[in-house]
Amino acid sequence: MDTFTKTRGSNYITIRSRDLINTSNNGNGNSGRFVLFQAIEAGEDEVISVSLASGTFPNSWYNLSATNKNNLLTFIENGTTYNTQIPDGNYNITELMAKIKNVMETANNGAVEYTFTYDEINNQVRIISNSQFITTMKFSLPNSPRRMLGFTEADINFNSFSPLLSNRAVDITDTQNSIYIRLPNLSNQKVIESSTGRYSNIIAHIPVLFSRNSFFTYEPSNPFHMELSQRTLSSIDVNITYQNENIPVNFNRGDWEINIIVDFLKKPKSLARQINLHKNLINKYDIYKKKELDKEMRITALKNLKSLKK
Repeated sequence: MDTFTKTRGSNYITIRSRDLINTSNNGNGNSGRFVLFQAIEAGEDEVISVSLASGTFPNSWYNLSATNKNNLLTFIENGTTYNTQIPDGNYNITELMAKIKNVMETANNGAVEYTFTYDEINNQVRIISNSQFITTMKFSLPNSPRRMLGFTEADINFNSFSPLLSNRAVDITDTQNSIYIRLPNLSNQKVIESSTGRYSNIIAHIPVLFSRNSFFTYEPSNPFHMELSQRTLSSIDVNITYQNENIPVNFNRGDWEINIIVDFLKKPKSLARQINLHKNLINKYDIYKKKELDKEMRITALKNLKSLKK
């Protein structure tokens, strides 16, 4: 807000998810609408700026789920293809390995057993079977938990003689280590997302540590101020997603709170206008100077004519 001047006091709006008109799908609790009792309006010479002062959120979402599109595992064992589904949940790496082992051995009725181990020093998962026959993990297919186990998008073979080792960093968050606060009904041209290259409605990006089933707070020391294109604010739509706007954060009906500050700002005169004013002054001075020069030339001519008559 360095280029703006505040014209009056701020409005402080506290929003609780339980008070919103629910707009989330399947009761995710990630979005809703807050309708103001009285609309906030900016004057003709003002613009409205909105910022997120603070927020409190429950880390109640699952890091593996159908919503997150990472709960399917397909593997081929001795020529037989198994399409399995991992139960939704908030897993740490040890729990996830145990669950996948159980899912695979349940699918094959115990024909082949698997051993999963995690090396915390190298952040790698190791998978080995007790069979000489090849098992293929179909990590090339979509919606797999491959990133959580530390694998790239490719099919990988292993057996009892050749174990499988992670070929990328294990990421138990599946890259969803931040949440994004969006205000969809407030238009602006100040935020651009790399995923689309287009203007966005993000007001805050909040990093999240893996601390499941706990509450965390967000209190930025220097919050982003989003200048709005509109001059009237009658409602605020809130939508909390991951970086991909199409993937909502499923709070599992957990309550969250945010506090928004609305400022009223007046833009200084634009540089272009100042330059034009400067040019106009110069032009007027040049015209004045030319008139004065013409006037002096006429006076000189008259004086010369008078001298000739003498």
